Parts: sequence; structure tokens; C-alpha cells
Amino acid sequence: MIRRWLSVALIAVSFQSFGLQDTANIEASSSHYIRDDLFVFLHAGPGRNYRILGSIEAGTPITLLNTNREEEFSEVKDNEGRTGWVETRYVSNSISMAEQLPLLSEQLADSQASLQAVRSENTQLRQQLSEARQTAAQLTQRTEEQAKEITTLSSKIERADQDELFRWFTRGGMVAGAGILLGVILSYLPKKRKRGDQWM
Repeated sequence: MIRRWLSVALIAVSFQSFGLQDTANIEASSSHYIRDDLFVFLHAGPGRNYRILGSIEAGTPITLLNTNREEEFSEVKDNEGRTGWVETRYVSNSISMAEQLPLLSEQLADSQASLQAVRSENTQLRQQLSEARQTAAQLTQRTEEQAKEITTLSSKIERADQDELFRWFTRGGMVAGAGILLGVILSYLPKKRKRGDQWM
């Protein structure tokens, strides 16, 4: 809250300083204000010696009608329709604090709302990022597990191929051995003689 009012005060001082710099170059216009002092006297003529017609509150919008540079007084018309003269130093073409404060308060509220929205969005984005990182970690772990499983299955397939090849070699050897043994046995069996070979 203190920062808020300090910000408003700083902006007000900057606007007021800007208004003091432009006092010498004031031209007739309806977009002028009584500076943010307590109040100023409205005189019947361009000087303090003229009759006082009343006072104008600080921040009141006025219409600048004429400026007397020698006496440093300006003829103005206030929001009540009264016409008179006030000291030129109290006239500013900058918006008054009375009108600045609601605008600045509204802008500050809008800025705070925007900041809150941005913070909320950042929180959501951080949560989404955290979830995405967790998902990525889980996928990485699954990938590693699947890679290990593939390696294990490849090893099993390779061993199975080797076992099958060994079985084929073993069976081939057995068949070859059996053939050789059978050939040896057959070679030692007595052959039958034909009748033509016997003596009459």
C-alpha cells in the first residue's frame, strides 16, 4: 500500500514540475486546471489589488480566456461559470491530481491484475514443465528397460541358435558314425554263393 501511494506521489510531482515549466507558455484553452495547492483566489482583475470574487479549489478544471504577462495573472472561467483572474503560476495544462488519482489507481489495479495473471500463467507453465520432465524421465527409464530386455532376448536367441547348430552337428556326426559302422559290419558279413559257382 505504501509503495502504491509513493508511486502516485512521484507521478504527481513529475506532472506538477512539468506544469510549472509550461506556465510561461500558456495559451487560451479549455484543457487547463488549477494547480494542486489548497485553493486560489479569483480576482475581479489582473492583480491582487482587485476585489476577490471567490476561490477555486485545487484540481478544478478551468477555461483559460486570457493571460496578462506583465501582471502574471490569467483570466479564467471555472466549472461554475464564474469568470475572473488568478495568478498564472497556479494555472497548469497538466491534468490535476484530483483527476489523476482515480486514473492512476485504475491503471495500478489493471497492472496488478495483469501481473497476477502473468504469475498464474507462469505457475501453470512451471507445473506443465515439471510434469513434462517427469514424463520424459519415465519414458527414458522405460527405454532403458526395453533396451536391456532387447539385449537379453538377443543373447537368448544367439545362444538358442548356437545350441541348435550344435544339435545339428551332433546329429550329423551320429548319422555319419552310424553309416560308417554299418558299412564296416556289412563288409564282415559272409556273402552267399551262387549255385553256378558250386561243383557238379
